[in-house]
Amino acid sequence: MTLPQIHSKRKCSNLVLAFLFPLTLFAVIYFIASVTPFGSYTLLYSDNYHQYYPFFRQFREAIRSGSGLQWTWSVGMGTDYLGLISYYLASPLNWISVLLPESWTLTYFTWLMPIKLSLAGGFFAILMKKLYGSDDPSLPLFSGFYALCAWALGYQWNIMWLDGFAILPLVCLGAIQLLKERKYLLYTITLTVAVMSNYYVGFFVCIFVFLLFWCYEICRFKSVWKLVQDLCLMGVFTLLAIGMTAILEIPTLASLQTTYSSVNQFPEGFQLNIVSSDLQAAGKEAWEAYKLAKEAGEDTFLLWCKAIFAAFPAVWDGMRQVAGQIGGGQYPTYGLTETLPNLYCGVFPIALGGLFLLSRHIRLRDKLCAAGLLTLFILSFLFRQLDYIWHGFHFTNQIPFRFSFLFSFVVLYMAYRAWLLRNTFSLGQILAAGAVGLGVLLFGSHSRSDVLYWVFNGAFLLLYLLCMIYSHSQFPLFIRSLSRVRSAQPEGQTEVHLVPAGDHPRRQRLGTRLIAGAMALELVLTAIIFVSGFAITDYNYPLNEEDAAILFRKLEDLDDGEDLFYRTEVTHTQTLNDGALNGYNGISIFSSSANMKTTEFMQCLGAGAYNSWNRYCYEESSPVSNLFLNLKYLVERNGEVDGNAYFDPVITENGMTVLENNAYLPLGFLAQAELAELEFSTTNHSFTFQNNLFRTATGLTQAVWRDVPSSNLTVSGTGDVTVSHTSSGLSRISTGSEGGTLVYTYDITQEGFLCLDLTLYKQKYFSVWLNGEKLYSETYSLSQMLAVGDVTAGDAVEVRITCAGEQAATSVLIRAAVLNEEVFRQGYDILNASTLKLTEASSAYFSGTICCNRDGLLYTSIPQNGNWKAYVDGQEVDIVLVGDCMVSLYLTEGEHTVEFRYVNNALKLGAGISLICGGIFAAIITTDCLIRRRRKKKQNNSGTA
Repeated sequence: MTLPQIHSKRKCSNLVLAFLFPLTLFAVIYFIASVTPFGSYTLLYSDNYHQYYPFFRQFREAIRSGSGLQWTWSVGMGTDYLGLISYYLASPLNWISVLLPESWTLTYFTWLMPIKLSLAGGFFAILMKKLYGSDDPSLPLFSGFYALCAWALGYQWNIMWLDGFAILPLVCLGAIQLLKERKYLLYTITLTVAVMSNYYVGFFVCIFVFLLFWCYEICRFKSVWKLVQDLCLMGVFTLLAIGMTAILEIPTLASLQTTYSSVNQFPEGFQLNIVSSDLQAAGKEAWEAYKLAKEAGEDTFLLWCKAIFAAFPAVWDGMRQVAGQIGGGQYPTYGLTETLPNLYCGVFPIALGGLFLLSRHIRLRDKLCAAGLLTLFILSFLFRQLDYIWHGFHFTNQIPFRFSFLFSFVVLYMAYRAWLLRNTFSLGQILAAGAVGLGVLLFGSHSRSDVLYWVFNGAFLLLYLLCMIYSHSQFPLFIRSLSRVRSAQPEGQTEVHLVPAGDHPRRQRLGTRLIAGAMALELVLTAIIFVSGFAITDYNYPLNEEDAAILFRKLEDLDDGEDLFYRTEVTHTQTLNDGALNGYNGISIFSSSANMKTTEFMQCLGAGAYNSWNRYCYEESSPVSNLFLNLKYLVERNGEVDGNAYFDPVITENGMTVLENNAYLPLGFLAQAELAELEFSTTNHSFTFQNNLFRTATGLTQAVWRDVPSSNLTVSGTGDVTVSHTSSGLSRISTGSEGGTLVYTYDITQEGFLCLDLTLYKQKYFSVWLNGEKLYSETYSLSQMLAVGDVTAGDAVEVRITCAGEQAATSVLIRAAVLNEEVFRQGYDILNASTLKLTEASSAYFSGTICCNRDGLLYTSIPQNGNWKAYVDGQEVDIVLVGDCMVSLYLTEGEHTVEFRYVNNALKLGAGISLICGGIFAAIITTDCLIRRRRKKKQNNSGTA
């Protein structure tokens, strides 16, 4: 059937509105909530606060300064920058920030989310208009449901995913134009942008395009030859699009091999997401029996049927939980701990989806393909094998079901097509669609007990149905048939059929306007619910920004060019990427591209580190670990400086202090050759490992750390806390309803620098006290070493741990040790005797000289990812890894020139592929233009003749 052609006098007005509606809605929200530039608040939530904005800020500075985009020292101990860019920073909108003043950076970043969601709405409107030739006034509202679907609002803080979400409609439009009209330009360019902007969501888009191709061929099948032609055409331009991104994606693929996610394995057997393990147990047992019988060559049909029957209750329960996410009136899941997908995209689309399936004017193949896609998505939410494939052949670290926006996209496609056919539906079909919508809500009702959910969905579903019935041509007959009092009719008398009143056009217009108003109201309420449940933050961010910037610039003057490369950190972090946020070469990192080996290395040195969390975090700790980290300066920003024997105050500025490490070692220094053989293991606690590390590196035999005797430790609990502990410092605690505080007290009998080694497990909040005065408090749960400072005999050091109420038995392990100053200084002099003097340094290159007073191992704190090459006296040499991580070289006694170069062969390969694909694509465009020009010229000549 030909869809109705509705043309507006202003052809682009509805497309413009589709873009402006979400943007205006967010502008009002920002104004009311005092979000920048209307106030001091931001929407920097979770990773947006700790990762995305710091990376964005550093990326902007890297481009402006021309410091290079292959490797960065501002993120962690050093990171492959292309891998970081490909996941976090490749959005075309990020490049615009280069043109903006520094003072606008945070405001611009805060507005990127509304801009991208508005683009999603505008692009969805373009797709619907091109597909159906309709400029229906409701188009901005349906586009609004896409832009403000639960996935977009729940995961909007993952700002780098929104580009692919926004451009998906244009990719689909391009694919249809390619298959239908042989127009290739839009598809190739938009798919390139989608994959380039974020390879992760780009992967989802590629899978969806593959599914879309087969749906198109099923619905528009003409011949096998046509299918083969379409497949070849789609394959060629898909490969060209992906090939043009190779300059970024090939290096990224190589970089990903060093991350924790690369160790994921394909799941085996019957495994479901969402559903409890108890409910899955019967299905797993039945499938194992079927598998064993199949391997034994037995007849497995009955076992297969039994397995299906056993698995059905678990699958059914999972489907009901998924259905519970389709309705509105609920907070989107933000993805940190939730296990359910974000599927809501409007109440009206649920009913319209039913009309799509009931319509006599939509072919059965179209219905089957749309329903098949939705079914596939639901199964992908449930079955871990499909979930694993969707997420790039690995399981996500929190934030599940990242592809669920595709479900909303298909639902809204179905809904808008049904809306355009609204005048073709009977009252019975409308009522049936309402029943379908109600059925979906009821099906998922077992997981929804809140009143808001039922009021929201019930009221809007009823309102939409009443408006559609009211605007229907048979509405008067429907009302009269309901209200007429039936009297007894003489047998055989024919009933009089009433003719509908002639006011249908007026009622249709009014009904359509009422529906549009209800849709607008639903979108506004959805936005309000989102804001009420989302954390709007008011931070001094970056901390003391202007003063801190001045302070960090002064460090360069302080160093006066003597040391071309060094690392700086803060005593207590604001984010987990403070180096990127404040523009210094730091140590801490929180990133999906974190090198797994570097994380393990830092964990051994006592930093708060955990591979599956993709992070390691430095806070002032051990002078021993500082030797191996090239740490020169610490910055104290809270105005409280507790001096110690290893850091000297050198600059004080507006309550902030720069502390210089007086036991500093540069990027490279000569250690004992045995250091290369030392096994870095986290099985021993940090003090034991650092004693072994120090002995191996220096050749000294004495321990550098002396444990505080267990006889000097007292463990107690206050409030509703029950404690049992061992002499090793391990405590077992449980709490009642009120909770309380666990207190470790160390009575100090020796003078020196004291450090703590903490393993708090589920505890997060603690503070450190010296002689009754609080030194600092933290909210960090990873095992780590923390500095207390200089202590003397008679001091009392306390660690107070806040324990929540109703907490099951859990463990806490704390150890304390004092540094042996004499041994430490002796070892430091040994390591400092032969150090690397840098003569040239950049982000991807170091050159320097070293005078070795003996044969030994040149240790450097350059983390290897496979791309660093080393040269000694002009000749390439083999790299030795310390801790399976840090670049080191064997050197002989005497003076040497040493170079380190970052040579990314994957970048060269990717650049070559991109150049070839770009050249082929340009040649196709040029050839096509020439052919079209000749045809046009020939037609003109024929017309003249």
